[in-house]
Amino acid sequence: MKIKGRIICHKGNYAIARLNGAKMGGKVYSSSGRYIGRIIRIFGPVKEPYAKLKIERKWGRSVIEIYVRGDRR
Repeated sequence: MKIKGRIICHKGNYAIARLNGAKMGGKVYSSSGRYIGRIIRIFGPVKEPYAKLKIERKWGRSVIEIYVRGDRR
């Protein structure tokens, strides 16, 4: 299962994205499937929450469309 989201703003190694149905600690990927970082906080309205992302790849700062894959454990 993939959850699609969109990055709203960047600040240093962090980004704010609009994600619906994502969980804390989830891995975030670009539209091409490359790993970007993790979700460290979820906040805002329940219907359309925001997520704070820790960007762990320098090239990940330029990505706009993101995906969170389902848990693979």
